Amino acid sequence: MRTFSGKRSTLALAIAGITAMSGWIVVPQAQASGFFDDSTLTGGIYYWQRERDRKDVTDGDKYKTNLSHATWNANLDFQSGYAADMFGLDIAAFTAIEMAENGDSGHPNEIAFSKKNKGYDEDYSGDKSGISLYKAAAKFKYGPVWARAGYIQPTGQTLLAPHWSFMPGTYQGAEAGASFDYGDAGALSFSYMWTNEYKAPWHTEMDKFYQADKKTNVDYLHSIGAKYDFKNDLVLEAAFGQSEGYVDQYFAKASYKFDLGGNPFTTSYQFYGARDKVDDRSVNDIYDGTAWLQALTFGYKVAEVVDLRLEGTWVKADGQQGYFLQRMTPTYASSNGRLDIWWDNRSDFNANG
Repeated sequence: MRTFSGKRSTLALAIAGITAMSGWIVVPQAQASGFFDDSTLTGGIYYWQRERDRKDVTDGDKYKTNLSHATWNANLDFQSGYAADMFGLDIAAFTAIEMAENGDSGHPNEIAFSKKNKGYDEDYSGDKSGISLYKAAAKFKYGPVWARAGYIQPTGQTLLAPHWSFMPGTYQGAEAGASFDYGDAGALSFSYMWTNEYKAPWHTEMDKFYQADKKTNVDYLHSIGAKYDFKNDLVLEAAFGQSEGYVDQYFAKASYKFDLGGNPFTTSYQFYGARDKVDDRSVNDIYDGTAWLQALTFGYKVAEVVDLRLEGTWVKADGQQGYFLQRMTPTYASSNGRLDIWWDNRSDFNANG
């Protein structure tokens, strides 16, 4: 359990080519069809300077260094067109150059690379420079059907999701889906994904999946999900996921948007459930029965630069773990899962009760 709370003071500067945070972009202007003619190459150069202190409640409420580092990032991302309007290839890599870091800074800082290349080897000992291949995927499309396989990031309706740093995390696996438009009656989209390895963006090598003891192997994760857009600002979504022989997860969401005072007002109800298959009081027995997190969210766009958000969560997570996790493997940065609420609600308000 973390013993730090309170003050967060963060300065994050991103210098990207000509326009801040937009990156250095190289985009061919060709409009012809085909593998090469419709391909794009994009890239960016970024600089991060972060300083953050947190209050240590176990040491007289003193503020201590939590993050203090300077890091350069750069990436290149190639996305092909489709040969025969069916087959394509995506390849992307990024680098991190650690310029300076305070010895008291937390590790990993999640912008550079951890000194440990794999997630399950993480010992929080430091950060380093390096390079990572985060996308290398064959892709396919035919009518309403699409598929991708290789080093990928989930894009469909499943419960699997990557971590995000400067770039996203990467799964080794395959994903396929389809979308159907029924005109005024609505639109249906669904997808399935299977994966057997993952790396967070601050790790350079893929790792397998394990239960909470970091020893019992989980051969794969998989998930299926669907969304129906009624085209009247009502959207319904549902998904199911499993870590092989270990955790089942469930998801349902209803969202609706309407105008209020001439501006869009959005609201949603979300349900996330999880249940492990271990019942022996070992470290792998993380939940007692079904754990769940429910959320009610509201959003109001006052102006182009002003968004107001109000979110409430309710959690039941009885058991040894004591909190709800959206991922199907408990270990930090070992995989990730979908959770459509703001980032602080994911970890600051996910405890049982």
